[in-house]
Amino acid sequence: MTAYVPKMVNLTRTERRVRADYQARLKDWHGSGRPPMGLSSYKLEFGTELLLANPPTVITESPTICQGSLPFAERASQSADKEQPMRRRAFHVTDLATPDTSVPILLSDDVIIRVCNGDFGEAGTWQPPCRHADCHELYFVHRAQYPLGLITDFGLLEEIREGDFVFLPRGVTYSFLLTGKVSILLYEVSKHLCRPYDYWIGDQQPWPFSPAAPIPPWPKPLAELHPPLVDEKATQVIVKRRLGSCTLLTYAAPIFDVVAWEGEVWPFILRLDDLVALSSPNVHLDPKKLTVFVSEDEGTAIQVFLPRWIHSLPYHHLNWVDEALFNHKGYGARPEIADGFMTLHPAGLAHGPDLRTLARTNRAEAPASRDLPFREEVAVMVESRSPFVVSEDAEKVEVPRYDQSWYQQSIEMR
Repeated sequence: MTAYVPKMVNLTRTERRVRADYQARLKDWHGSGRPPMGLSSYKLEFGTELLLANPPTVITESPTICQGSLPFAERASQSADKEQPMRRRAFHVTDLATPDTSVPILLSDDVIIRVCNGDFGEAGTWQPPCRHADCHELYFVHRAQYPLGLITDFGLLEEIREGDFVFLPRGVTYSFLLTGKVSILLYEVSKHLCRPYDYWIGDQQPWPFSPAAPIPPWPKPLAELHPPLVDEKATQVIVKRRLGSCTLLTYAAPIFDVVAWEGEVWPFILRLDDLVALSSPNVHLDPKKLTVFVSEDEGTAIQVFLPRWIHSLPYHHLNWVDEALFNHKGYGARPEIADGFMTLHPAGLAHGPDLRTLARTNRAEAPASRDLPFREEVAVMVESRSPFVVSEDAEKVEVPRYDQSWYQQSIEMR
């Protein structure tokens, strides 16, 4: 019997990637901290080593404010200590105008949720390169007019599509290839993100995703990028902070000149099709069993509701955490909430299914296991141990009287 069963494990296993034109030269290379002759070693805090064609030498740095110039770099200026009334709330977040940047919509001490809607900058150009100094970043692509590309200092991630997660560890430098209209959510988590572990399932079964599912970046010469990443964008990086201002760094050489990397923490794409949904014909599974990402201190947990057989409606429940659920596709728990909406249910307030739907369900016999309804729904829920603060931008697209809907229904049904 196993003496110690972990609650969580690394998101990714150790991988190694070498650029095609360096395969012969680096055939036997493994990360050691001492680079081969003529190359430079670049170590990130979590232990991954990159080999670069040029040393990552900064020649100038200057403070900057990133407003209106960089998607997902807008500072989160509102304090998570701001007092707000405690009530159930809902927001049409994809209706929020965010011209060429992102805005924070929910903020807590554990996670910040941002949204970017509309034109993701000028199509066919590269976003100014950036990195986050304080947080791991998890993108979720709700809508994308065309597949996105992403260059990182590990290499290239291609064909990022609707429904994909993109994970960028803290300190990773990256630049999106802008391709048109998008609606993207960004979750910023300051603690290390992990994959939940279940002793009875283990790595023999692909839950919540197989260790082979994350798609790693491949090193690629900058000259082969389409379009090429040239001029000052190849040598400048904006460093983002969780709450403070940004800093612009200028390097002596292009920053995406990686020729090889090796480590167990790296950027990746994770597709919805590679996630596994648990379901049961006999019992309603708690959303905790749908967790895909969890922070090392369990202050943040991210669950994904996938198409599955439904044993019963979600029961009325009282949380110890604030939960923010984003409806990606076909999630029909409440009639007034459709695709592109986010609900916020704070700790201490019970909530549950739509009372009208519940009444219809209670009048019907429970279906046999073979007749369980199958729902084509996808939603992403974030649990935060610390309370969420609603930003002023989110309040612009708030659903009126959402918190009163249960009361109104109870009156109408008497």
